[in-house]
Amino acid sequence: MPLLKPVIRQGTINFIAQSDVTCYIIRGEYGDLLIDTGFLPVKRALMRWIDEYDVRWVFLTHAHPDHDWNAAEIQQKGAKIILNECDRTLRRNFLMQRVMPTANRWRWRNVTQNIGGGLIKSPAYDPDIYFSAKNTDFLKNYGFDAEIIPLPGHTYGSSGILHRDVLYCGDAFTALNGTPQVPMHAVNPMTMAESLRKILDLKPKWLACGHGLPVRFVDAKPVIQAYLWAHCK
Repeated sequence: MPLLKPVIRQGTINFIAQSDVTCYIIRGEYGDLLIDTGFLPVKRALMRWIDEYDVRWVFLTHAHPDHDWNAAEIQQKGAKIILNECDRTLRRNFLMQRVMPTANRWRWRNVTQNIGGGLIKSPAYDPDIYFSAKNTDFLKNYGFDAEIIPLPGHTYGSSGILHRDVLYCGDAFTALNGTPQVPMHAVNPMTMAESLRKILDLKPKWLACGHGLPVRFVDAKPVIQAYLWAHCK
């Protein structure tokens, strides 16, 4: 069941989770970084939560509306938006990158995903910083001991952040209802599989997912391996 009341945790992994969406904050030397902004149902709790921080940057793992819905309002408060250039045209235009099911059991859900996604448009925003796969280490200039990790597949621009032993992976992996699983949809399932292999190579202690609470890598690893064995022989 979706979390109707926000779950807020401060500590090694700072996050707020509500309505199946999870946003994170990384503390920095010159200010804080918000990872994803959630959807409309998260807005009130999210805004109250980030008031406790000094959010100067917002990193969008990708440009789907359940991740960038509140970006415009936070930007208006002075934060700078960071997005992979491969998702530039995906903003407010879900059908620019139609998704496919990553397994046969998600085929019908995939149809509704494309229909619903095509009808929903986030409030308009223009990112302040676009990056590419060739420019992933600039967060250090902003006071973060972190590196951007391109994780394409769910969208062409899907990206995460590796910070110490945590990979903030967006929708490259999920943990809805406490169940570790690969994404149900991807613009390119084979590219998504390569990103899953990258996660296996990185071996972070935690995967901080865009949907569901953070999951330990030891719990995610067999799920990823099983998916790759079944679908990518």
